Amino acid sequence: MKKTLLMAALVLMSAVVCAQQANLKEAKKLTSKKDYAGARAAIRQAINNPETKDLPMTWYLAGEIGYRQLKAEADMIYEDPTHQINYAEVGAAVYESCEYWIEADKLASAIVQDKKGRDVMADPKTRKSIQTKMLQYYQNQELVKYGAEMQGKNDMKAAYNAFRMHCSIPDLPMMQEEKLQEKMPKDTVYQEYMYYAVNFAFAAEMYPEAIEMIEKMLKIENVYKAKRLTEMLYEAYKAQNDSVGMEASLKRGVKNFPEEPWFIQNMINFYVYSNQQQKAIEYLDEAIVREPNSTQYYVAKAGMLESLSRYTDALATYEKAIELDPKSANAYAGIGRIKYNQAVIFDNGISGNLRGKALDDAEKTKNAMYHAPIEYFEKAAELNPEDIGNLSQLKSLYFRFRKEPGMQAKYEKIEKQIKALQ
Repeated sequence: MKKTLLMAALVLMSAVVCAQQANLKEAKKLTSKKDYAGARAAIRQAINNPETKDLPMTWYLAGEIGYRQLKAEADMIYEDPTHQINYAEVGAAVYESCEYWIEADKLASAIVQDKKGRDVMADPKTRKSIQTKMLQYYQNQELVKYGAEMQGKNDMKAAYNAFRMHCSIPDLPMMQEEKLQEKMPKDTVYQEYMYYAVNFAFAAEMYPEAIEMIEKMLKIENVYKAKRLTEMLYEAYKAQNDSVGMEASLKRGVKNFPEEPWFIQNMINFYVYSNQQQKAIEYLDEAIVREPNSTQYYVAKAGMLESLSRYTDALATYEKAIELDPKSANAYAGIGRIKYNQAVIFDNGISGNLRGKALDDAEKTKNAMYHAPIEYFEKAAELNPEDIGNLSQLKSLYFRFRKEPGMQAKYEKIEKQIKALQ
């Protein structure tokens, strides 16, 4: 009885395996009949079944559907030269076939033992066939055509995927043979396609994918548009609020493109906005070494020093900015602001216990200190008469000294000037 049950079980198992093998045959037959939808339905059953999902041939046949679909379209051109291939549809089939063949090759290239116990490749014949067809895709730029079609339809995700797949073919393990590599040079055209992929990823807001592609490109010696790629790397990290990546990408740009101010300026801004003033000053010093006649950098550095209450250093730096550019309204305003703040600090420090001459001396010093910034704010207002911040500061000082000759008139004039700007 037990023997009979065992035999029945074996027959049933054999029937299941045969049924799944039948799906492979059916997919192959339907592909040859150009029933691609039916072929995909049949192969899908084989892919999802434990009995056939680990067979290289299953995945190979899955990829073959798209390959045959493309070939059928190409053959139609020979019959009718006016025939146009629908790359939105056929390109998607080509892309799909690449994905299937990559999986097929993993299974086909697995190391197994033959009957004599030797290590051999599981299915070298299938790998060879995949290599040949993937090379055809690459050389004929089938995925590039698909990507261009999807770009035209504003499907940037599909465009990115197509260009990424095209550019990944030379790096696939199956394509590393020397003869194959010679037929897939990573020339300027190849790099341009990678660059397009990066831009499509940006357009689709696929920032991790963009970062991965950029990092891959930047490993290529003398890569196409290296400076712009490094800028985009920073922009991708910024879009993800990745401060570590932002800092690292800017440092890379500062190092690799010393002639380009974009990187060091954004490096400075990065440290300013992340409240790391001392690091901002360090990069400002480097920027000044690179461009010693840049008033902009001196004004920015003075502002940083001012924020750290290093007033003496800040004043000297603002003076250097004015020396370079006597028309720097920001430098004059900076000096005025520091002198005003110093007056406030002195004012707040006057002891309530002072009496007589000591108090009079303190008041005189205070008034002199409040008077000192006026000339600088006036110069700033002369150079930039539309800066309401400076005008408002000047207005408050005129009001403080309104009893002095001419101050009331100045106060009224600047008040009208501010109202006209508001």
